[in-house]
Amino acid sequence: MTFRTEVYGRYEIKSGPLAGAWAANAFRQRAVVAKATGTTREEAIANLRLELERMDQADLSSRDSEGAPPASVYEVALARLLPDMPDSYIAMLRAHLAAPDHLISATKLAEAAGYAGYEGANLHYGKLGQRVADEIGFNLPRREDGTEIWTCAIARDTDTSMLEALSRNMETQHFEWQMRPQMVQALRALGW
Repeated sequence: MTFRTEVYGRYEIKSGPLAGAWAANAFRQRAVVAKATGTTREEAIANLRLELERMDQADLSSRDSEGAPPASVYEVALARLLPDMPDSYIAMLRAHLAAPDHLISATKLAEAAGYAGYEGANLHYGKLGQRVADEIGFNLPRREDGTEIWTCAIARDTDTSMLEALSRNMETQHFEWQMRPQMVQALRALGW
């Protein structure tokens, strides 16, 4: 068979003959993200790799100071992820989006999802964050032990002062995550 598949970074490249020439398509999560042609298979793949590098460079230049991509990248990622997302994950996202200033604690996320305690919310919001991070290519901050903080793909520590954060959390003593503005914009663009 003349069709071939190979991995290039976070992409899967499929190449083969097309109407007297060669074509190469790049996939992420079974979705075509770029196409190229050439007179040979090698030329088509080389052209596709150049296009992927151009796309990745454009993506990097549009990221915020923390490395999060723009809302349009989140929107595409969420459109792919939401159809297969558990109801509990959707409930947490809806609660976070609806919270005043998009600030919410893990306890409130757990209540929204029907989990017994904040531990379930921490676990599953982290898993959701990992899915989002993988989809958008977000290099996450790490804990002191080197593990990634997956929730940072969805939210960040509040950008308020420590005094404001303490006064807001004085009664509950619960840490709050603030949904990333890009996530807010993406969910609203998707009709939430």
